Order: sequence, then C-alpha cells, then structure tokens
Amino acid sequence: MFKFNFEVEADTSEDPEAVKSPIFSNEGNFEPESENTKNIDWYQAEKVKPIDNLISTLDFYELNAKEMNVGNTKIRHLVAGFLLDDIKAQTHLENLDIRKSEENHSDLIAGVYEGGAKIWECTESLLLYLSEKQEDSFWKDKRVLDLGCGSGLLGIYAMKHGARVDFQDYNKDVLEYITYPNVLLNVDESLTDDGKLEFLDKHTSLYAGDWAHFTQLTKEVEKYDLILTSETIYNIENQQKLLETFAGRLKPDGIVLVAAKSHYFGVGGGLEQFSEKIKLENVFRCENVWQADDNLKRGILQLKFK
Repeated sequence: MFKFNFEVEADTSEDPEAVKSPIFSNEGNFEPESENTKNIDWYQAEKVKPIDNLISTLDFYELNAKEMNVGNTKIRHLVAGFLLDDIKAQTHLENLDIRKSEENHSDLIAGVYEGGAKIWECTESLLLYLSEKQEDSFWKDKRVLDLGCGSGLLGIYAMKHGARVDFQDYNKDVLEYITYPNVLLNVDESLTDDGKLEFLDKHTSLYAGDWAHFTQLTKEVEKYDLILTSETIYNIENQQKLLETFAGRLKPDGIVLVAAKSHYFGVGGGLEQFSEKIKLENVFRCENVWQADDNLKRGILQLKFK
C-alpha cells in the first residue's frame, strides 16, 4: 500500500467511496447533474495567458503556500481557503466560476464549473504512483499534458523532473488564479521576475474550455508522450469526448494514466464502467496498474494504442 507523507483532508461522508479532499472546505458537495449534458453550451477552448498582476502578487502567494512532499520531490501550492477569501474581497471578481461554485456550495455546476479548485484523493494517488514507478530520467524531453488539471499538481511534478508540460482545465479562472500561481511557486527561485515569465512562455501552455474544442484548438500542436488525468470520468456523457481527446492528442507510442474512483454516486461513472467503454471502443489497450487497498475504492488505468 502507498504511504503518503502529507495529510489528506477528508470529507466525513458516511459513504467511504464518496469521500473527497476539498481545498476550500471540509464539506465538499458533488452535485449530481440534473440535465442532459448534451444540451449544455460548453465553454469554447482558448489558450490562457497569465493575468497582469501574477508576478506582483507572488510574494503574497509565497506567504500563503503549502508544501507537500511526493517521494523526494517538494511541491508548493496555494491554500485555497486563503485564495477564496482573497477572491471574495475583490469585488471585480464576483463573476468568477470559482466564486459561483462556492456561493452555490457545489463542486459541480454543469457547463459552468467542473470542480477544478479542489485537490482530490486520486490526484494524490497518481502522484505517489509516478514517484514510485518512474525514474527521474523517464521525464527528460517528454511532452506531458495535465488534462483537467485543476491545481496542476500532476503537471508540476512532471515539470520539476524536466518534462515540457501543458495544462488544461475547463475553467479559465481556475487556470488564472490557481494553476498559474502554483506553477510559478515551483519554478527556479533564482530566476528574476522576467525570467519566470519567460519560463512560463517557453516551457508551458495553459488551455481552458471543453475537451472537444481543446482537441480542435491544438490539432497543430505537437502531440504528447504522456497524458495525466485524475477524477475526470465521473460524467458518463463526457467520456466519449475524453477518449477522443486521448486519441487526438497522444503520440502513437504514448501513454495515458487515468486515476479515478471505482464509482461516482449520483453521476454514474467509475473505473469499471470506463474500462468497459474503452474495450467497446477498441482503440486503446487498458490495464489496471494500481488499486487502493483501503476503504476508498480507487485505482489507476494505463491506456496505450492498440
């Protein structure tokens, strides 16, 4: 069994499979979707640049950052309680999707907000899996996509080991106010402010919007050696888009790692169900490479082209 050397803040839900690790509070609320997602006007994809005051607020982020150790790798990330208070204090940010989700006490608002501001257990599982299974040399010259990245911890881990990483999340403001600051907290501290911005410009790209639109937007961009994704299969109706994104953005000899729970109550998806869908599609070979042996049933699937 994997052992974590950082604490997981867990929900106290009665159902152990429904437990989550919310950043914003200890009372995550993953609402079932009440409407057919096919009728939703999903956000169009776009490439997202850093906000103008990203560097000027770095000292503020530094004072409010938390550290986690994944194997021998230190990752720094924002404490979202602080972040939410800061967003609430800025009246011009009242229309952010993150803020709407908190005001609605929901981790999912279909077509509006897809839970990107939380660190979920399966992200932590995949981080530990990578630290246990991949040598540092594995990452050299690799192109990696952190798909549905949220806080960006998976991509940041790969970045700190020498990979060229792109980040994708449904919500633009998650990328602007969480992912970008977290990436910046983990670049070489000896770089000047201009050097940090240059690093962001040359070594990573961030994309917001729906997966189908993202695949079209990046069709001329070099494909990826490795796609990392966590807690992205909960909605059955979005799984086809997810698989098509894998097929469209993965190199012929590339690998996809999918970390997820065995079942997501109220929304229908889960590892077993997703594995069956992969078999029916007959595009990827699918292997269960890791399974939790505790009460929170979750695992990691590895996908390769047939």
